[in-house]
Amino acid sequence: MPLLYPLLTLTVIALIAWFVNTTPVAEGLKSFANIVVSLIVVGIVLWLINSYVPMAGSIKAILNVVVVVATCIWVLKAFGLWGEIERRWTNMTSHRP
Repeated sequence: MPLLYPLLTLTVIALIAWFVNTTPVAEGLKSFANIVVSLIVVGIVLWLINSYVPMAGSIKAILNVVVVVATCIWVLKAFGLWGEIERRWTNMTSHRP
């Protein structure tokens, strides 16, 4: 029974994603909706792993940090901001005489 609610939620999210992607909607709104749906799915999957997969606390912490960092980078890439961050990082770390 405890897994019924997350599975029901993922099913509803899949239906929403299908509806958004099959109806004629502005491309920007479609991309934003897909990002929001993806973030919800990542959150639910991470919650399921943290709740139901037995592992050491330190490994859970590392897994959570890796997933959050990867998700943040993915969102920045989706909004087109990652290239700007890379450029600024390169400018800060390049050694110019």
